[in-house]
Amino acid sequence: MRKRIAVFLILAAGGFLMLGAQTAQKTVSFKKLQEFLPKTDLSGFTRLKPGGETSSAMGMSTSEAHVTYEQGGDVSIEVKITDIAGVPLAQMGFSMIGMTEFENETENGYEKSIKVQGFAGTEKAEKTEDSKSCEVMLYVANRFTVELRGSGTNDASLLHKLLADMKLADLAKSTS
Repeated sequence: MRKRIAVFLILAAGGFLMLGAQTAQKTVSFKKLQEFLPKTDLSGFTRLKPGGETSSAMGMSTSEAHVTYEQGGDVSIEVKITDIAGVPLAQMGFSMIGMTEFENETENGYEKSIKVQGFAGTEKAEKTEDSKSCEVMLYVANRFTVELRGSGTNDASLLHKLLADMKLADLAKSTS
């Protein structure tokens, strides 16, 4: 699923470069996006200082804010909000996500479509002999990606606790 989205985004961006006539929306500053990151304490975890960046290249821009929660040296959760409004046509791929429902399961984990606070996305968890991981990715207002990635854990409920502290409807309304 993620590979299909990535291919579509590359094609969409390439199509934009060939057309050359599209107008990109201005991205929200990473400092503004940081306001939407979770601020809650997650039991047993230390919340590190948020970071971010806003960048432009070839007439397109993106903005990203992120924060990491760590537990010991082995378990971490990264929360990232990315504004892709400055990449024309890329949003079209995200609008398709809400129309797709699926659920896959293997002996090592699962991947499924989800809705959180009314926004469509995917949830994935894996456990192998060597590692554990989980991930939630949401698409907000056909403009923002909200990604939570757990490393060293496959407990997606930790990600959902952080999501519960995020005001995604307010993020959907935000402007630069």
